[in-house]
Amino acid sequence: FRLNALYADASGEVFDPTGYGVSDAAEGRIVFVGEAQTRIREDYLRILRFFRFYAWYGRGEPHEEALVACAVLAEGMTRLSAERVSKEMLKLLAAPDPRRAVAAMREAGVLAQVLPEVADLATFEAMVERSPQSEMRLMALLPPDQEVVKRVAVRLRLSNAVRDRLTAAARAWALVDLKMTDQAARAAIYRQGRPGFKDAVVRRWAEAADGAVEARRLLALADGWAVPRLPVGGRELA
Repeated sequence: FRLNALYADASGEVFDPTGYGVSDAAEGRIVFVGEAQTRIREDYLRILRFFRFYAWYGRGEPHEEALVACAVLAEGMTRLSAERVSKEMLKLLAAPDPRRAVAAMREAGVLAQVLPEVADLATFEAMVERSPQSEMRLMALLPPDQEVVKRVAVRLRLSNAVRDRLTAAARAWALVDLKMTDQAARAAIYRQGRPGFKDAVVRRWAEAADGAVEARRLLALADGWAVPRLPVGGRELA
């Protein structure tokens, strides 16, 4: 992109070989160097990088030529390794507010290439306000079905930690209700684990039009309750 073609020498003098990098950076424009389709055909990962840069640095509407090129060549991403795709996607979702970028990805048909499981963006858009974590935002793009989550984790070759977190949240989601009693919440925490329970609560909060008070109650309970341990172990039994 023209804005990341900028470089500087040891004295700090900035060089702008395209003549547009400084102005693009100042105005939040993400524009390919030269012809957009040519740049993408050199490396189809640049489609995701376009949306990542737009999520982090873009302002206004996405550059039209770049958006059209991404849409036309979206199927080329099937040639990319899963690790490169998932790494780029998680970086994109970690942006302060990736909602415009993800919506543009969906409109261009790029999101369907990466995550065909996405049904709608409503939960994701709410999750952006609930959590800055890319894993939580990825979770909100997927249905709360642990089998689906496992398939996505395998396809994208997500790390074991991310896979286990998303799976635990999907499993706990079915047992979590924002209006559940403290007793029911403690039972769910005991059976599903504290991290999975908390992630499921935040997802339920993102799905609810108004659940802030109840969600905060459950999250505080999860943080403050000491999960009991059975005082009898194998040694006593023997």
